[in-house]
Amino acid sequence: MNFPPQLQQKIEKWASSQGISTEQFVLQAIAEKIDTLSQQVTEEHTQQNSEIASVTPLNQPNIYRKEGILVVEAELPENFDVNAFIDELREERIQDQIA
Repeated sequence: MNFPPQLQQKIEKWASSQGISTEQFVLQAIAEKIDTLSQQVTEEHTQQNSEIASVTPLNQPNIYRKEGILVVEAELPENFDVNAFIDELREERIQDQIA
């Protein structure tokens, strides 16, 4: 890529200080920016859903983010088994990783 000379020097300096190539540095920077933007979009979407949830009936879950963690406040069914649910999630994740 063609960067302005001053920016190219900064890229080279930071890449060198991290022991990586300029290409790796640029790729990491782009990936970090994309991740940040994706998180912002997710948080905005979650906030919109939270605002919608605040005007929905009481039996609907309240969904929001707290310290980067998605929180769902809802009443669980009487016969809900948390351990079985966690086991199912683990199994699904294992199957996704195998596929």
